[in-house]
Amino acid sequence: MKSRVQKIKPAPRRRREPRIRAIVDAAEQVFLEQGYEAGSLDEIAARANASKATIYAHFGNKVGLFKVIVGEKLAQAAEPLRKADEAHASVPAALTAFGHSFLSLLLSPGPLKIYRLMVAQGEQFPELAQMWFENGPKVAIATLASFLRAHADAGDLELDDPEQAAEFFLMMMRGRLHICAVSGLSKPPYDKDIKRCVAAAVDMFMRAYGPPAFKPGLRR
Repeated sequence: MKSRVQKIKPAPRRRREPRIRAIVDAAEQVFLEQGYEAGSLDEIAARANASKATIYAHFGNKVGLFKVIVGEKLAQAAEPLRKADEAHASVPAALTAFGHSFLSLLLSPGPLKIYRLMVAQGEQFPELAQMWFENGPKVAIATLASFLRAHADAGDLELDDPEQAAEFFLMMMRGRLHICAVSGLSKPPYDKDIKRCVAAAVDMFMRAYGPPAFKPGLRR
């Protein structure tokens, strides 16, 4: 069965040619170490053993590089949702697989630093903040919404607004766990916390949007 979840571009890391892969990896290192403003294309080019002309040709500028970094990470996090859909998994099973992948991504060192970077420098660089939102949170919501819409049409879910339902699910998972991680109040490993938060979010989501069998007082 072909998945009903639209694939996120760009493609996973392994599909990029080595010289372009080296540029993207170097850019991520530089941005996370030095910040967006201080991180220079000269430094990125030096670490990647590439020319600035190559960077401009493939990415345009620093914003273009940052867009690729954000897009790649989100594509990796969304892949379990696609695979679960292709495998005819139940909605709770698919949401659980996606939830573990998505929350694990959010709590990993790179994305946590990117989130802090957006909070610290987003107002100063509105184009960067808009790019991050359009290619990160907005795409995550749209991707999950497409899955939810398909299952609502099939009668597996009862919802009128897939985008809102997707947003609710993503926010339920993050909760206090992400806030504490971003602010440095908690440290990894987060495996047990991720499992707990995802299970609670899936349970609450299915109670709200699932068929009658999932809703208290309506079981038959």
